[in-house]
Amino acid sequence: MESSWTALTVVAALWLVAFSAQVADYATARFDHLRLARGVRTRLRLHPVAWTVPLAGIAIVALTISADWSTRLFFADPAQAPAAILIALGTVVVAVIIVAIIAVVVVRPPADSYRLVRDELLESAGLRIHQDQVDEFRARVTAIDNATKSHRAADAATVSAALQLSVRTPHRLIAPVLAVVLLVVSGIAAGQDSASPWVVLGAVLAAVASVVVGIVAAQASLALAMSVRSTQDVYRGELMSLIVEAERSSKKRVAGLGDRVNRALSILREQQEGTK
Repeated sequence: MESSWTALTVVAALWLVAFSAQVADYATARFDHLRLARGVRTRLRLHPVAWTVPLAGIAIVALTISADWSTRLFFADPAQAPAAILIALGTVVVAVIIVAIIAVVVVRPPADSYRLVRDELLESAGLRIHQDQVDEFRARVTAIDNATKSHRAADAATVSAALQLSVRTPHRLIAPVLAVVLLVVSGIAAGQDSASPWVVLGAVLAAVASVVVGIVAAQASLALAMSVRSTQDVYRGELMSLIVEAERSSKKRVAGLGDRVNRALSILREQQEGTK
């Protein structure tokens, strides 16, 4: 019976961490959406890292436990030294991988965007740019179009769209899965101790809360993605207008100009050699 209650405590603790990540997912989506709607920010700051912090916390706890385990094995029984060293090395490898993932998610530079290209064109306003530069701006717009085509948001933040998003992003299913495990473990614990039927009720409430908050958080993420797409469309429209204006005033390439310049230079060199 003691083992079932221990398992129940561990699963409940893990579910609380995952549930807090769901709440953070919803809160950061709403915060970024509000800032985006007010024009205070043009890039998402908090929502992309909503799951990074709690998952990193779980990883740190797991690494601490494994380090403590390897230390105990190493000093308790010298014969277990190879196993302790293997666990310690595995802990170091996992720690490096976690730090690398967090660094990529949090510190990576922003990708090329319509706003970035638009700002570059605005900086060159009033200047005549070459046609090659205009072609380069068009190529960058095409690359951004191709990159964002596969990440288009849903047309509406419905429940079905939220469920589809949850399936496409498995980390959103962590809390509901843990809630189901918690319900099973609580049923086992309550069966062994008939005086504690409240744990089953608590597990049912946890499962319901996980599903409801998960759907609401996914809907908030979809609404944010729709707002981002709308903002990108505005930037793209402004960018294409600037490209058209820049193309009208650009320095056009003259056909055959390079050949004529080279021919004139060669004639000049021949004349100079003839006068020597």
